[in-house]
Amino acid sequence: MRAALSAAAGGMLALAALGCAPSYQVHTLVAPDAQLTTLHTFRVLPTPPPRTGHDHAGAYDPMVNNSITNRALRTTIMQAFESRGYVADGARPDFLVAVYASAHQKLDVTAWDYGYPYWPRWGWPHARMTDRVTEYTEGTVIVDVLRTATRDLLWRGSGTARLTRDPKQDAVALQKVARSIVQRFPHEQPAPLVAAR
Repeated sequence: MRAALSAAAGGMLALAALGCAPSYQVHTLVAPDAQLTTLHTFRVLPTPPPRTGHDHAGAYDPMVNNSITNRALRTTIMQAFESRGYVADGARPDFLVAVYASAHQKLDVTAWDYGYPYWPRWGWPHARMTDRVTEYTEGTVIVDVLRTATRDLLWRGSGTARLTRDPKQDAVALQKVARSIVQRFPHEQPAPLVAAR
């Protein structure tokens, strides 16, 4: 009887852990000549105004510059890069970061002009057919890393969260996805300093 109770309790704990597991996946693409390990400093680009015909409004819309969710998302991405050893540099960064996100409407990335072509020049045959889309489902976050001088796309990470209808919870879910995306950015840890004797 005791063994049965232990097994049942273990099963319930496993189910509870599954319920707490993240409900999103992260996908990434990298340019063949990216040389990402040479990058050390970054700047997160301000969200550009939407192109004509795309109406976004609201305190929790992640693509409205200075909305609550937009600010939280950008701060999360900055902190995630900094926690991996990168340094924010507004003047002369090694790379730029562009952020796209959606909450309760589909995300059309062509509605936002960060000043670089959305499709990478290295696209075919390196990008999969499924990556060649411009409209993403609700709850998607995309983080693009660009070369500062040319604004060439070096790396793209994307993930989708399962959202509720609670704006604050949804903002937190998008932040978790963004953090997971940055964690997948290839990074070579600096060699530890050794004191001379």
